[in-house]
Amino acid sequence: MKTLKKRSEFLAVAKGGRTTRRAFVLQAAKTRDCGDPRMGYTVTKKTGNSVERNRIKRRLRAAVAQLSDHATVSGADFVLIGRRGALSQPFDTLVKDLSSGMKTAFRKKKPRPARSGSGVPHARQPQKLSHSATIHPSNTSDLVDE
Repeated sequence: MKTLKKRSEFLAVAKGGRTTRRAFVLQAAKTRDCGDPRMGYTVTKKTGNSVERNRIKRRLRAAVAQLSDHATVSGADFVLIGRRGALSQPFDTLVKDLSSGMKTAFRKKKPRPARSGSGVPHARQPQKLSHSATIHPSNTSDLVDE
């Protein structure tokens, strides 16, 4: 499978659907009308040092190589974002997760429901006491411990 090289290609795929698994996040988008599918690989620095990141990428590349041709869609681009779970997950499970993820990756995320109110989160303001809520001397007997 050909690989994505340019940042613009990765950004185009990020606008498509995504599916999450223990070992990776798979992003997918139908960017072209026809042609072989292309794959991009990325692993962030917070995943580990360079040895671990490269090992994750090698395992993901090998899992993609194990996929059959009917599991992919022509004209589609995919991006695999590696996670630390790819190091410890059995390889057979990794391949199964990848093939099942290819089927569901084109679903777009559901938009979150809008919040009530102005939609702008703000810090909670302290409530002011109204004149009717002031303490009268007749109510102080409940406040004193005996």
